[in-house]
Amino acid sequence: MKKSCFILSAMLTTGIAFSQQEYSYTFFGDNNSFFNPAATGVKDYATLTGQFRKQWFKFSGSPTSGGVTYEAPLKKYNMGLGGILYQDHVGVTDQTNAAAMYSYHIRLNEEHTLSFGINAGIDVVNTKYDRLVYWDMYDEVFGSDYINFVVPHFGIGAFYSFHEFYAGVSIPRMVSINANQFNSVNFTNAPSLVSHYYATTGYKFRLDNDFSLKTALLLKYTNNVKPQLDISLLGYYKNTIGLGVAYKSLGFASAFLQYNYKDAVVFAYGFDLSLNPLYQHSKGSHEIMLQYRFGFKSRIPKDAPSI
Repeated sequence: MKKSCFILSAMLTTGIAFSQQEYSYTFFGDNNSFFNPAATGVKDYATLTGQFRKQWFKFSGSPTSGGVTYEAPLKKYNMGLGGILYQDHVGVTDQTNAAAMYSYHIRLNEEHTLSFGINAGIDVVNTKYDRLVYWDMYDEVFGSDYINFVVPHFGIGAFYSFHEFYAGVSIPRMVSINANQFNSVNFTNAPSLVSHYYATTGYKFRLDNDFSLKTALLLKYTNNVKPQLDISLLGYYKNTIGLGVAYKSLGFASAFLQYNYKDAVVFAYGFDLSLNPLYQHSKGSHEIMLQYRFGFKSRIPKDAPSI
């Protein structure tokens, strides 16, 4: 009994933090437009990225999320267009997010680009109470078998890039509609769909002709929730095989592998271990990413300095 109570308490404690945040992925540095619409189309090629994550494997009701992101540059107009379609499943709640993204790129010179972007979309949230086991049959919270609502939203972002360096800030869900007051616009208090603030940066260091080091950092903030920091380090050999580690302040340490096939297809697999008491009951977390690049061309000049 004590063990069951402990597990339930740990799930609720961690769940509070998780429910206040949007999707959390280990390979955030490979899909910047997912968090920041201003990053859409800043590269010289289009990309199609698929991601899937199973949190706390073999833990009943644990989060499962996945989806696709597409982005493409419109070089002639200094613009980028893209879209995302993702679904998140936690317990008895499913949330589907679909959004379109647009960015405008200001070429400061041949190497430096400053971009501004917007995104607009909807969240479809469905909670099936009839799948729960509860004690009070007359609790008004469970008066119906399910709750289903659609929440429109839009967001903004800014993104700076130079060679293999980038930095950006964004609010992907700046405005949403309060599900309890469908006729009002609420900036911060829509239940479970609150505003999220992101800051990202990263750089790929060339160590020599064969080795490189790719770094990425993601800072997440939500009102009334402790800020979260994700850090990723990936070492590449001949830009083909990569081994990396990552840390999430939410309570995860990761090890992952990437394989880059002819600069056209990137496959990645990551395994997370919990650093909180849940590690005693969880089998870890698994994540997969598959990315296809249309017409990839390296942006690193031949005379770029190495360190």
